[in-house]
Amino acid sequence: MKLNKNVLSDRTLKIISLVIAIGLWLYVGQVQNPDIERTVKDVPVVFSQKSALEDKGLVLIDDNEHTIDIRIKGRRQYVYGVDSSTITVLADVSSLGSTGSHTLMTNVVLPYANLEIINKNPSVVAVTVDDLMEREFKVSVETEGTPKTDYIVGRTTSSLATITVKGPKSIVNGIEKVSAVVDVSSKTEDVALVSEFTVYGSNNKEIKSPYITLSEVSAEVRCEILKTKTVNLIPVFSGDVSQAMKFLPDSNNTKTVKIAGAPEVIDDITEISTKPIEESEINSNGEASAELSLPTGVRSLDGDSFIFRFSLKQNQEE
Repeated sequence: MKLNKNVLSDRTLKIISLVIAIGLWLYVGQVQNPDIERTVKDVPVVFSQKSALEDKGLVLIDDNEHTIDIRIKGRRQYVYGVDSSTITVLADVSSLGSTGSHTLMTNVVLPYANLEIINKNPSVVAVTVDDLMEREFKVSVETEGTPKTDYIVGRTTSSLATITVKGPKSIVNGIEKVSAVVDVSSKTEDVALVSEFTVYGSNNKEIKSPYITLSEVSAEVRCEILKTKTVNLIPVFSGDVSQAMKFLPDSNNTKTVKIAGAPEVIDDITEISTKPIEESEINSNGEASAELSLPTGVRSLDGDSFIFRFSLKQNQEE
């Protein structure tokens, strides 16, 4: 039976097309997408099983500082689809059992199964282990800035009396205080807010460490802002001395005192008197120490007692 020439021609063309397609596929797969090698730099090391280390009372103090370079091999399209964010490098710390320096092997997890690890640099990571400790600190409230002229910072309070800091012994032992800081710049009224804690070491230097944790991150704090005022200080005598007028204030003995308190209290005060001075409290030189009689909510910025000097009435008349 004789085949039609057109049928033979169509069949031949189909075979030729198939051969060309296979050839192109092999070309693209082997020539255009060959196996290559590439180094991915600065891949961060993730330390696993930290809880097992903490159960032993230990902690790493440099686990955020390690990276390695990884050389991989595979098809071009996969190799160039990898970067430091798609590769996972694990280091298991559960086997560590003492403080000091240690080395750990790393396990690399690649995003594609058809990639091969050629080299890791470094092949191991060196870590430092410290004792894990907790320490309680009294919370202090500190201010920054200055209130408006004629105003000062009064009493400061915090909703938390103490706070616990947890972390490596070498860092925690260097902590001097934990403070809630409040800005009082140009203030004329009490300040109440939520303030985050700041940790300080020696020389009032702030400690910022990812290895320490605080039992609380902030507290409610309040700062009194007091108004100041300078007023005359008036000595008061006890009944016997006052009636007999045996002693009179020295004319050169005028005194003033600087006081502080809430504005609504301070504004109404024009003078401050002493507690009654007894005759027996005046010495042979005519001097007596007298304590101030301060209204509720008012404080003296110049001290709580003053020395007064007196003269005999008869000497004044002469």
